[in-house]
Amino acid sequence: MNSTSAPDTIAQLMTRNVPLCHPTDTFSQVLHLVATNEWESVHHIYVIDENKKLLGTVDLAPITQVNHEAQVADIMQPVGITLHPDDDQEKAVFLAVKNDLIAIPVVQKDNTFVGAITAHEIITVMHDEHIEDALLTAGVRSKGSSVIKLATERTGLVVLSRAPWLLFGLLAGLGLGLISSWFEESLQKTVALAYFIPVVAYIADSVGTQSEAIAVRALATLKINPLNYLIKELLAGAALGIVLGLLGGIGAAFIAGSLKIGTVVALSLAIASTVAAVMATSIPILFKKLKKDPALASGPLATALQDLVSVAVYFALATWLI
Repeated sequence: MNSTSAPDTIAQLMTRNVPLCHPTDTFSQVLHLVATNEWESVHHIYVIDENKKLLGTVDLAPITQVNHEAQVADIMQPVGITLHPDDDQEKAVFLAVKNDLIAIPVVQKDNTFVGAITAHEIITVMHDEHIEDALLTAGVRSKGSSVIKLATERTGLVVLSRAPWLLFGLLAGLGLGLISSWFEESLQKTVALAYFIPVVAYIADSVGTQSEAIAVRALATLKINPLNYLIKELLAGAALGIVLGLLGGIGAAFIAGSLKIGTVVALSLAIASTVAAVMATSIPILFKKLKKDPALASGPLATALQDLVSVAVYFALATWLI
C-alpha cells in the first residue's frame, strides 16, 4: 500500500497480494499459481501485459471445466469497472453494491495495475463509513470514533466528543429565541402565528435532511458538477415547497380561521423548503472543496442553520402580510 497517500483513499485500502498472470499463460499455470501461494483473495486473477497494463480478469469459479492447456487470452474477461488509487474509499462500496462486485481492480491513470480492493475491504469500509456517518449525523465529533470506543472511554473524553455541536445547537436555539423576541408585537396581536412555527421548522429540517443525505453520499462516491447539482436541488426544493405550502396553507387557514395566516404559512413553507434544500446541499459541497468530510456538514450544524432561516422567513412574512 502507498503510505504517503491521503487517508480514506483506495491507495490506503487496496492490496497488492493478488494473483497476476499474462495472456500467454495456460490455465494449468494459473491454477498452479493460485495453489502454490498465499493470496488476500483468489476470486479473480488479473491479466497484465509486460508493462503491467491491465488487460482483463479470469474468474475461476465458472470455468473449472476449461481445458488446462487453454491460454489465458482465450478465457479472460474484459476489464469492466476499475478504481484509481486517489479515489475515495466510499466509491469502492458504491460500485461494489451497484454492480454486484466482490473485487475491484485498482489502476493508475495509464491503466497500470497497482492492486485490488477485495470483498473483505469492501465490507470493512461499508461498516466503518456507516458508523462514522451515523456518529457525525448525531453530532459526535471525535477522531477515530467508534461505538465501542465512545461507550467505554472515560466520561471526560465522551463529553468532549459530544459537546461542541450541542453547544452550537444551544447558541442556535438562543438565536431562535432572539428572532422571536424581535416579533413579540406581531405574536401578541396574532397569537395564532405561534401555532405554526414548529410546522415550518420541521418541514425545513426534513427537506434539508433528505437533500443533505443524498448530497453527502453523492459527493463521496460520484463525480458531480456542483453548480448543476445545486440547480437540481433548488428545483426539487421549490417543487416540494409548493406542494407542501399549498397543503400546509390550507390546513393553517382552517385551524386559525384566517386566510392571511394560511397565506403566511404557505409562503413560508415554500420558501423555507427551497432554501433548506439549497443550504443542505451547498454546505457539503463547501466542505468537499475544503478537503473535509462532507458528512461533517450534517446533523446539528445543518439543522440549526435551517431552523434559524425558516423561523426568520416565517416572521418576516408574517410582519409583511399581517
